[in-house]
Amino acid sequence: MKRTTACLVVHPRSGINLAKVPDVVAVLSAAGWTTDVVVKEESGHTMELAARAAEAGYDYVIAFGGDGTLNHVLNGVLAFAAKRAAAVALIPGGTANVWAAEVGIPTDPVRAARVLVESEVQRVDVGHVGVESLTLGAESSERDRQAASAAGARRHFLLMAGLGVDASLMGHTSTALKHKLGVTAVLLTALRELPSLRIYPVKIRSADSFSWNGRALQLVVGNTRLYGKVARMTPEAMLDSGELDLSVLTAPSRFSALMQVVSVLARGRPTHSHSVASRSEHFHVSAPATVDLQLDGSAVKVRKYLSAAAREALERAGDPASVTVNYRFDAVPDALRIAIPRDYNGAMFGSRRSKNGEAQG
Repeated sequence: MKRTTACLVVHPRSGINLAKVPDVVAVLSAAGWTTDVVVKEESGHTMELAARAAEAGYDYVIAFGGDGTLNHVLNGVLAFAAKRAAAVALIPGGTANVWAAEVGIPTDPVRAARVLVESEVQRVDVGHVGVESLTLGAESSERDRQAASAAGARRHFLLMAGLGVDASLMGHTSTALKHKLGVTAVLLTALRELPSLRIYPVKIRSADSFSWNGRALQLVVGNTRLYGKVARMTPEAMLDSGELDLSVLTAPSRFSALMQVVSVLARGRPTHSHSVASRSEHFHVSAPATVDLQLDGSAVKVRKYLSAAAREALERAGDPASVTVNYRFDAVPDALRIAIPRDYNGAMFGSRRSKNGEAQG
C-alpha cells in the first residue's frame, strides 16, 4: 500500500513554529505519512519551496504558517498543477489564521495535524489578479505609455484581495510585533492610523455589465467569507460558484469613512446604504497607484505585477497619485485541491458538489 507523502513548508515565525515541527511530524508519521520538512529562509522562498515540492510529486504540500504562507504555497503548487496535482493543506501558525477559522482547522498545530490526516480533499475555486495596464499622465512619453499598456505577472488568492486601508495597515504593522501580539498588533496599528484614513477614486466594471464609479475607503474581492476574523465583507461567497464576490465600502468624506469602519466593527458587515456589492466571473478595477493591495492578508507591491519596462515607466511618471493601475480579477473554477476537515459543514459549497470528496462530474 502506497504511503501518503507530504512536504511541510515551514514559516519559522521567529522560531515559534520550528519548535512545534517534531510534534506535527510525529502525528503525521503515526498516521502512515512520510513527511519531509523544508523551512523558509528569505522573502519569496516559500513559493519556490512549494513549487519544488509539487514538481517532486508529493501527495500533499502543507503550509505551516499563516494565510500569507498558505497563499505562497498554493501559488507554488498551482505553477505545476497541470503536471502534478498535489493537494494543499494548512497547519496554522500565523497571525490571524483566517482560512483555519473559515473551515474549522484547530489553531493548535498538533490538533491541526490530527484533523489533517482525517480530512477530505476538495476542489475549490481560487481568485486570480494581475495588472492589465497603467494609465499614465498626458505628460508621459509615447514610449512609456506603450510600456505601461502591457500586462504583467498574475497571482492567485484563496481568501480575498483588498485595495485600500487593510493593505496599508498590514504593510505598516511590524512583523516582530505580529509575532508577539498576533491580531492585536494590527488593531494597534489601526488605532494609530485611524485619523489618517484615506479615500480614493475607483472605477469598476464586471463581465455581467455591472459598473460603478465613486470614492471608496476599501474594496474587497472575495472568494471566501471571513474578513480578518472580525467581519464578513463577502458573506455569500462560495468556494465552488465559479465567481468572485465584490464589496466596496463607499465613502464620500473622511467622516463617512470613519463611520464605515465603526459600522463594520460593530455589525460584522458593511451597511447596504454605504456599500456596493456584486458577483461575477471577472472584475476590472481601476485605482490610483498610491492605493495599497493585499492578497490573503499580506500586503504586496504593485511593482511586482509589472513588466520591467512598465516599472521603469512608473518610476519616470513621478507622482504615483497621477498614475492609475488597471487590475483584472478572475475566478478560476476548480483550480486547487485542498484539504478540508471532515466535519466542516459545507456552508461554502453549493449543489454541484458533494459535501465530502472532490467535485462531482
